[in-house]
Amino acid sequence: MEVADVLHRGEHAAWSLAALTVVGRGDGPPALMRSAAELLAALGVFDTADGALRGLEHSTPHQVAAQAAGTLFKTAAVARGDGAAWSAQTDEALRAQGRASAQGARAFAQLALPSMPDLARALERPGARMLDVGTGVGALAVAYAEVFPQLRVLGIDVLDRSLGLARQTLAEVPDEIAQRVTFRRLDVAELVDTEGFDLVWLPAPFIPEPALRAGLRRLADATRPGGWIMVGHGKYGQDAVEDALNRFQTVTYGGTPLDGPTATAWLHDAGFDSTRTVPTPPGSPAITFARRTPRA
Repeated sequence: MEVADVLHRGEHAAWSLAALTVVGRGDGPPALMRSAAELLAALGVFDTADGALRGLEHSTPHQVAAQAAGTLFKTAAVARGDGAAWSAQTDEALRAQGRASAQGARAFAQLALPSMPDLARALERPGARMLDVGTGVGALAVAYAEVFPQLRVLGIDVLDRSLGLARQTLAEVPDEIAQRVTFRRLDVAELVDTEGFDLVWLPAPFIPEPALRAGLRRLADATRPGGWIMVGHGKYGQDAVEDALNRFQTVTYGGTPLDGPTATAWLHDAGFDSTRTVPTPPGSPAITFARRTPRA
């Protein structure tokens, strides 16, 4: 492949994402909406008869728009030369990432939880707790509180700006949900919790390796016996381009380029068992689940 080919394909991809953003939001000028829909129809992802995006099994049009916009915002920061760390991303990029990740709560409830009856029962009990590591703008934490009415969610992050945006997110949801979500400035490597969590979300692409390795042991201590951790990480071993792309994204975010086997090994070392890496849709991180060893 020549450099010209990369430029050509990249331009097509960028404008296709822009069209997804316009159509998914549904609030653009009529002429812009029509031309964006025409492009998506030519790509086979828009049904002109129904006037709707195709293949939205677990996402809404707004969530697709957020994911597409997030990619554009994040890559634009790198292109400007000021996005070599997640903290350098704009507020718009952080919000877009949060809106895109929020769909993970319903996907988890629909796809993963039915095969985990013990966790399903735990999340239905009053006092159920979840930890959202690297909570960002808090959209995922809020989404889990919406999906599970008994669940209390603690979101932690090391960026004050992200936590400020998370509190703005919380101010926009009903009180019944807001009162079950808390945000705290805390590094996962310094976590101490004596009450215990039933579920933990840990996104490796956004967490530096030293904090991740130290944090796993802290999380094992903070997870209730029989509780579960979900580690989001890159999908490696598919092909050379995908592997390189995943590593480039992760290094850009300042995180850890973790694969499934390494995630499994680190989780076992930290005190978790019953690990398994589950399939996820294209564009989503791989997820490795592990359980805190129940007491005998």
